[in-house]
Amino acid sequence: MRLPALNALRPFVTGNHQNRLLLAAALCLLIGAGQLALAASAQDPDIEHLNQLVAASRYEEAFNYSKQLMKEHEGEPEFDFLYGLTALEMGKPNEAVFALERITFTYPDQMRVKLELARAYYQINNFQAARKMFNDVLATNPTENVKANIRIFLDLIEDKENNLAGNFDFFVSTNIGSDSNINSATALGIIAIPGFGNVTLSTNGTNISDNFNDLGAGVIYNKPFSKTSGLTLTGNINQHNNLSSNEFDLDVLAADATYSDIYGNTRMSYGIKDQLVNLNSDPFQDSRSFIVAMQRSPGDGWSQGLTGAYTQVRYDDGLNKNANLRDVNQTLLSGVLGKAIGKFSHTFSIYYGDEQSARVGGENYAQKFYGLGFSEQYQLNSTNVPYFHIAMHHSNNKGADVFFNFDREDKTFSTSVGWMWLMNSNINVTTDLSYTNNSSNIPLYEYDRVKVQTGLRYQF
Repeated sequence: MRLPALNALRPFVTGNHQNRLLLAAALCLLIGAGQLALAASAQDPDIEHLNQLVAASRYEEAFNYSKQLMKEHEGEPEFDFLYGLTALEMGKPNEAVFALERITFTYPDQMRVKLELARAYYQINNFQAARKMFNDVLATNPTENVKANIRIFLDLIEDKENNLAGNFDFFVSTNIGSDSNINSATALGIIAIPGFGNVTLSTNGTNISDNFNDLGAGVIYNKPFSKTSGLTLTGNINQHNNLSSNEFDLDVLAADATYSDIYGNTRMSYGIKDQLVNLNSDPFQDSRSFIVAMQRSPGDGWSQGLTGAYTQVRYDDGLNKNANLRDVNQTLLSGVLGKAIGKFSHTFSIYYGDEQSARVGGENYAQKFYGLGFSEQYQLNSTNVPYFHIAMHHSNNKGADVFFNFDREDKTFSTSVGWMWLMNSNINVTTDLSYTNNSSNIPLYEYDRVKVQTGLRYQF
């Protein structure tokens, strides 16, 4: 990749002691980082003219001109770099982040870009990301004046973090689609049950196809305690409405609190989560979880994660007096290994779970289960990310089924393909097609399911 060479920048407007300090630091960063930047491309006259405007500190003209070029050149690293710089100068750090992140995703070794992205993160108070970018540049052993001035920024980040109030983010989402089997039920109309003979299933006992829509909203609150630790609180609600069969409509309300701390390249998180589920507007299920997670990013595109969770699952017995026989206490251990190579991102996951019945007589509802999955993403360009996922799940019930009088064993295969379109830094659109096949040693529990959906999420 070739990045434009610039003469000088004015990253901050001076007016007080701290701003003058930041100005001096940013200018030294730029001068010292010259060895990291590459010569400007002279192949495109539009990019060359934009480079000249920025080099002449004509930022307002450059920003307006870059808006004219965006449709044709967005996603090209030379353009994204210049556009990110002009957005910074015009007091639009969120736009700068969106442009510069596109470059660092594809070209993670461009330290000059990371310096500018770190400044943008600093201006939007994303201090954790800014610190990472600055430390990435420090790890390359730049010139001494660059090191000194990066440390000025790191000290300022620490001071701000120690005095920073919490911040809120909100999101809304909507989803529409079609589901061939909204109740995950068998297609068989008659089942042979030992001791009963052939039994005709009710309408709700066989698969039902329907169209659906989802409406969701949520809030995220982040409160940093130090440069490495903080608290995150989230709450969200989602309504899944089947257009013709409301017996299987779902309302899900969830809230969680997570404390995290960073040790070098490892993040440790400790959280609690509560989730309420209503089925057709009636109370159905309540679950409470305690979660411990470790995430590690050693570099070179690798990432690892390990999560342990303990969950109490309880079923409401308001409509069915025996519903609480399904209550279980679940222990789950999962691991994730990821690797980014160029525009590809590969993720492999594996998990194991064990459940204990919380009620006498409910042992047949408790399971041991395990599974694995593989996901693939491809950064087609700056705004389009196709993806693919495949998974296998195996479960064994711990007690004999009450009707069939032997232990149930299921094997589930699922796969999905989709496309994510990043309209801008706040809006993304996702289209997804999925297929699920569940095979069982009890025919009543065998089913196939095909679902297609398109959704939009807006974060503000």
